[in-house]
Amino acid sequence: MPDAAQHASPAAPAFSTVAEGDLTLDDHEAIAAMLARTFEAYDHWYAGARSWAGMQPELRVVARDGDVVVAHAGLRRQFVTVGETDLLVTAVGMVAVSPTAQGTGLGGALLRHVDAALERLGSRFGLLETGEAVQGFYRRAGWLPLGDASEDAVTGHAVTGHAVTGHAVTGHYTAFSADGAGVLVSQDEGWLIREVGATAAEWPAGDIRWNGQMV
Repeated sequence: MPDAAQHASPAAPAFSTVAEGDLTLDDHEAIAAMLARTFEAYDHWYAGARSWAGMQPELRVVARDGDVVVAHAGLRRQFVTVGETDLLVTAVGMVAVSPTAQGTGLGGALLRHVDAALERLGSRFGLLETGEAVQGFYRRAGWLPLGDASEDAVTGHAVTGHAVTGHAVTGHYTAFSADGAGVLVSQDEGWLIREVGATAAEWPAGDIRWNGQMV
């Protein structure tokens, strides 16, 4: 008779939400290794135990398959200036699923855990910037694009931009080179918000100034 264990479904990756100060050196090394595999164009940043490229997160959402990190997102509360308004948001960045686990539904599970972490941190909005090719992934999870009406790259359906903004939004932030030089970067698209303690109608009008680095 076949061993039932041979036909058992593999265990799903285990998620945890960890404060930055509670990460061990091994944790940082495992996260950095996964981020380097996922973001090959930026793998020079994720070397050794350096598990961040911009500002270090406050919380990490991490999924592990055994001892191997297979998904990750970083979150940090910070003030940004939107138009003339100083606004506390939770910045979300380094959202990644290992190439070996993509297409398994793990990304959707990751964003659900990010939502829980946003609630835990208690700011009014989550905020992130991402490329056009993956915006549909975030929109399907409830993230709302700032700016003009656009088309979902996956469904091809029109997606209405933010009702208050109604026009292109530019975000300004500081990027650092490997030798530590700061360079002002202006990004004209790809900004998305997640409603947490407020509604999208309460998002201020105007461009975004991070006054520093992004996560």
